[in-house]
Amino acid sequence: MTVLIVDDQQSMRGICKFILNQLGFKTVIEAKSGRDALTKLESSNVDLIISDWNMDDVDGLTLLKVIRKHPKTNKLPFIMATGRGDKEQVKEAIACGVNNYVIKPFDAGTMKKKIEAVIGALT
Repeated sequence: MTVLIVDDQQSMRGICKFILNQLGFKTVIEAKSGRDALTKLESSNVDLIISDWNMDDVDGLTLLKVIRKHPKTNKLPFIMATGRGDKEQVKEAIACGVNNYVIKPFDAGTMKKKIEAVIGALT
């Protein structure tokens, strides 16, 4: 399974990649922006996206909307990572087709639960 991490902060991508490796994910692709993620999606087969909400260039919500409009990616599991648990923001993401969300900072246990809620039990 290939996971695409989208975050404009290299430190957050590193933490997320470390957690995903702990959970058994071997193939993790990193993107530094929504625009970068769209380029990587064109050249890679991705099974799950974990994206930050607040990014310059193309933010996580815009990325989600673009992914949901494209036939190749419209069913792709998408987890939004956000620094704040604003209910209106969460409702907006759900309305746009997000599969789950995780509030930063998160640990491996929290991330595992969020991923399993979307793709099923991890072995």
